[in-house]
Amino acid sequence: MAAFHLSTFAENDKVINFLFPVKTEGIENKISSVFGESRGDHFHNGMDISSNGEPVLAMGEGKILYSRFGEDDPFGDEFGTGNSVWLDHGKGIYTAYYHLKDGRLNGFLEDRILGAGEKIGTTGNTGHSSGAHLHFLVLKDYGKIILDPMKFLPPIEDDTPPQIGNLLVHVGEKFTQINDGENINISQSFPVTVGIQDSGKKPGQRRGVAQIQTFLNGEPLKKAGFSSLNYDRGEWRNPEGFRFGELYYRDQYLLGNLDFRNGENTVRVLTWDFKGNLSEKSFTFYVTRIR
Repeated sequence: MAAFHLSTFAENDKVINFLFPVKTEGIENKISSVFGESRGDHFHNGMDISSNGEPVLAMGEGKILYSRFGEDDPFGDEFGTGNSVWLDHGKGIYTAYYHLKDGRLNGFLEDRILGAGEKIGTTGNTGHSSGAHLHFLVLKDYGKIILDPMKFLPPIEDDTPPQIGNLLVHVGEKFTQINDGENINISQSFPVTVGIQDSGKKPGQRRGVAQIQTFLNGEPLKKAGFSSLNYDRGEWRNPEGFRFGELYYRDQYLLGNLDFRNGENTVRVLTWDFKGNLSEKSFTFYVTRIR
């Protein structure tokens, strides 16, 4: 079981060491969702590891900050997080662990310190969960900033770049696919999106990406990363300050409301996964502006 150094949190030359939160084999095939993905109307604020019935471990030494299990209120509505445990690692750094199996461990209602790697629960499928997994978070500044856990995990084998899919123009509830070399008629600016997914080592997985950069006719459109989320002005924002609705539209990556020029147009998309693998794709098409 490997440790990783969370050097972002170094204080007085002391580095906090964290561990993988699930004791499992083949972790590179079990990362089902990554940080910053679209969840319809909000960012995915952590990382998911597919697992059922395996030990969940404290990522580092910490105090039990909060725990909630169904047994606490058996007749109440189930929380989306399901059974959960939060740990306080000091200096405003928290980790959280969701969807645990029923059954709080002995001593977890006491004021106590857990050691790194100490068991805090078992992976399960409680709460709003479509399949057994651990959803976990890394936070700083007392929860005001959520960090991408992947940044602080040991290197995970992945040499497969993301796949860039279709370019879409959305008109109301409908959309039109723009193919390379196509001729289209358009009257005004409309939302334009691109589909991107990253499978990693396991074919068929549909994970998000770490960064996207787009251009229209050689001019930059948008550069956005997903290394952290900051709560600012009542909303979660990515490092460049974009809100969810400025980065996603109908679960696709939003390039913006684009006003294509009459004649030839080229949209260029570059994207990186969380291992740094790069994909690039250009779409060149021909527009007739109509009134």
